[in-house]
Amino acid sequence: MTKVIEPFSVRVPASTSNLGSGFDTVSAALSLYLTVQVEPTDGKQIEWVQGADSGSSFSEKDNLISRSLHEAFLLLGVQPPGLRIRMDNPVPLKRGLGSSAAAIIAGIKIAETVSGSAFDTEQIFQVAYPLEGHPDNLSASLLGGWVLSWASDDRMQAEKLLSALSCRFVLAIPEATISTREARAILPKKYSLQDATHNVQRCALLIHALNSGRKDLLREATSDRLHQSFRAQLVPGIQQLLDLENLDPELSASLLGISISGSGSAVIALVDDHEEEIGGWMLETLSAQDTRAGFRVFDLDTAGAQVLSHGDTIKP
Repeated sequence: MTKVIEPFSVRVPASTSNLGSGFDTVSAALSLYLTVQVEPTDGKQIEWVQGADSGSSFSEKDNLISRSLHEAFLLLGVQPPGLRIRMDNPVPLKRGLGSSAAAIIAGIKIAETVSGSAFDTEQIFQVAYPLEGHPDNLSASLLGGWVLSWASDDRMQAEKLLSALSCRFVLAIPEATISTREARAILPKKYSLQDATHNVQRCALLIHALNSGRKDLLREATSDRLHQSFRAQLVPGIQQLLDLENLDPELSASLLGISISGSGSAVIALVDDHEEEIGGWMLETLSAQDTRAGFRVFDLDTAGAQVLSHGDTIKP
């Protein structure tokens, strides 16, 4: 049974995933947010309104908030009441920043709040994972911080990682887009034992580097042989970024690691200084290969998905 509700908002962070070696495993929540404002109406339908701060046109067909909202209500065994839902989404689509995962988590959080029911993490993933198909962005958007996730028997699980790492994220975001399907289709069906071993070793090192705050290990820990060299072919200039081509030696110490964000097309640099200069180098490198892009700087979001009433304080 749904309850009488007051207007509320849901705030869900975007995310980056893979971090090179942690393919479909390691992710992090970013200080870039999908915000959804919800208010009850006297009708029986859900009205959808696109906010001004949205990076793409509204499409009911591709509305993952709506799909996850209805799937969650179905699991709860209740009918949704009349609602007016306004979406403000500055998260660029098809850039590897978890826009679809954020939308899916937002829909589930709306259903929880409207119904007065609280899902546990396993139930949230039960709804979310079939809609998304891979676990890493979902877990970061829900839990916040650095996250380790895995899937088994069509179910996903996740654990938030304890991390002593202090860094910021510089995102080069090309105008060119890449769909997850396209990015997965370009990957080989088989890998050599040497390449698989390389990634297992570096992913283990990545977890250690995050946990211990060992910045000096991150460049080696983000090294990858499973997906990045293939996906880099989809956008000119990405391989040059991964190879640190023409990086000023004075900036090298501040660039802790660099990788394709998710399936791309964005590229993410973990940095501890000189954010603007490193962002400028990333744009110049892409521009030299005729790829137009912008860059933005984000921090780690540690709160994950939040439901906010009027007057609530937002956790960073």
